[in-house]
Amino acid sequence: MELEELENFAIPRCYKPLDFGQVVKAELHHFSDASLKGYGQCSYLRLTNQVGKVHCSFVVGKARVAPLKIVTVPRLELTAAVVSVRVADLLRKQLDVDITTEVFWTDSRVVLGYIANDVKRFHIFVANRVQEIQEKSSVKQWRYIDTKSNPADDASRGVRPKDLSKSKWIKGPDFLWKEDAVWETSVETISDYSVSQNDPEVKRAVSLATEVSPSLSSTVARLEYFSDWHRAKKAVALCRRYVQRLQSRPSKTRRDTKEEKNVKQVKPLTVQELHDAEVLIIKLVQKETLPEISPVSSLSKLDPFVDMYGVTRVGGRLKKSNLPDSAKHPAILPRYSHVTNLIIRHYHEKVQHQGRGITMNELRASGYWIVGASSAASSVISKCVTCKKLRGTFQEQRMAELPEDRLEPAPPFTNCAVDYFGPFIIKEGRKELKRYGVLFTCMASRAVHLEVADTLETDSFINALRRFVCRRGPIRKLRSDQGTNFVGARTELKTALQELDHGKIRSELQRHDCDWFTFNMNVPSASHMGGVWERQIRSVRNVLNALLHSNGSQLNGESLRTFMCEAEAIVNSRPLTVDTLTDPSSLTPLTPNHLLTMKTKVVLPPPGTFQSPDKYCRKRWRRVQHLANEFWARWKKEYLLSLQQRQKWTKPRRNIRKDDVVIMKGDDGFPRNKWQLARITETHQSADGHVRTVKLAIADSTLDNKGRRIKPLKVLERPVQKLVLLQEASET
Repeated sequence: MELEELENFAIPRCYKPLDFGQVVKAELHHFSDASLKGYGQCSYLRLTNQVGKVHCSFVVGKARVAPLKIVTVPRLELTAAVVSVRVADLLRKQLDVDITTEVFWTDSRVVLGYIANDVKRFHIFVANRVQEIQEKSSVKQWRYIDTKSNPADDASRGVRPKDLSKSKWIKGPDFLWKEDAVWETSVETISDYSVSQNDPEVKRAVSLATEVSPSLSSTVARLEYFSDWHRAKKAVALCRRYVQRLQSRPSKTRRDTKEEKNVKQVKPLTVQELHDAEVLIIKLVQKETLPEISPVSSLSKLDPFVDMYGVTRVGGRLKKSNLPDSAKHPAILPRYSHVTNLIIRHYHEKVQHQGRGITMNELRASGYWIVGASSAASSVISKCVTCKKLRGTFQEQRMAELPEDRLEPAPPFTNCAVDYFGPFIIKEGRKELKRYGVLFTCMASRAVHLEVADTLETDSFINALRRFVCRRGPIRKLRSDQGTNFVGARTELKTALQELDHGKIRSELQRHDCDWFTFNMNVPSASHMGGVWERQIRSVRNVLNALLHSNGSQLNGESLRTFMCEAEAIVNSRPLTVDTLTDPSSLTPLTPNHLLTMKTKVVLPPPGTFQSPDKYCRKRWRRVQHLANEFWARWKKEYLLSLQQRQKWTKPRRNIRKDDVVIMKGDDGFPRNKWQLARITETHQSADGHVRTVKLAIADSTLDNKGRRIKPLKVLERPVQKLVLLQEASET
């Protein structure tokens, strides 16, 4: 309805009526206004003829929505005034009219005070806009108008389409239609306004007085800058030495000779000075953090006392022992203190990063009694980077959901995976050649198909794939890893698979209506992500090892292919689930051969009674279809439900974040202290919100003399199960 009303809205294009006569005076009046919803501006051309008749025309208007960021109303009013002076500058260039007078109107007294000010300094926002207004207009041109008479008020508050034609926005204020003397004498001028001293936009000169008062807490807080207990003691000892030197001067006018200065600079700290510094630090920490000792205090069981140095120590029952005084009466330290953490870390490194028990024994023997020492030591040891390198556990994440192609009933080898294994040494004449096994496994039925590849080249794999498709039918999806987890000849397979022509392989698969999941699907060193085919390779190798042991280790090409077929038949006859093997009344265990050959390894007569018409093709097809339906029905009940439970990685863990520092387990068999240091550069989040694969930058210490990297940054992709977290990234 409002759009229909807006269609009828029209503005005259002619500023001067036809019968107006000769124009003797032309004026431009600009109005601006703002609110929290928006701000706007409108300009009017006021013409006066030779007989004193006045005509006012709407020239231009602008309305804008207030910014999303909250801005004060005075700033919005000032912004609207800037729009007015910019429009005025445009009209002076575009209108072919001799303008005799130009006036700017606003209903904000604050803005008029800003424009008229020439003493006070404003903040950047106001200062820049006031400068623009003063450059493009004169201060004398600005006037005040009340809100009710301001036509720009319609722009800041809004007008409905049906009321727009009759609004002040189009017609202009009433006083513009009257004689000059009316509006010139009835309005206030800009000289009547000034800027308040308390205005928030006025810059203020602030003077600060600093008062320094001695405080125990300030001294202890300075120790938080240290990460080593020995360095903290040295710093305090040097400060005490400096204070003592200042106090020992007999006169302020006396200056040390050069020889004395040199002696004092090179003089090392003594053991007694370090001990005194240690006592001072402990005393300050106790005064700041330890509670008052009373009969009801938790420390009363320790029989505490204060020694001659002012340190609170444990009384206990060992006064008559031959132990050192520091061991008989250890100093009491609070649980939560930076100094306590420094001491625990110091003695933990002293015992060569041993466990909590040995660290606590060393603390007690060195004269420290920490309240809640067990939890304090565990907290420090858990954050020790060296301990994480030596004994830190690998990262883990909750096991992911199974893919759809493992959960959907489909014809055999519709969704399958491929992997290489080997090599196998065969003898052809006098030559010894390498042959590789190519394993195709069905994602649903877990059936396997074995092929023999002569080489690791792309053409050899394509030929093996073509033989597989010809025998098992077309496939829909094919999964693979990146080739770093193949059984046997890992290094050779890794380098060879990097050289495969993936484009050629993909085009060959498209001819057979197959979608190729490239080698980039699974990250390197993530054998658990391809567990479906990795476990099948293990089963095949176990069977092949037994066959080779019974038939001799020397093979030729024909015997290898025969052994592959026998291994395939044995693996396909294994039961998919063993839950009902102990039940004598259960059915025959379900195997992949039930679907592939419609029979087990032992040929049994078919169930039921069959008549002579069953020899026909139609009846045979129905029987095969019935057996297939029986397989998938049992597959859902017996096998699929067994995949519901997670065998490990059952709990969600902390997600690896960017900039975390880790060490990466390598595939070369190096010990933990030789594992590479790395930093997380990118994380890949799964659909369930968990991070299981990351990209990390390997640390490289080879730098030039200017500290710049010599080699390009090496970035690898790895699963979180191969990483040990050393340092978490800051959350900021």
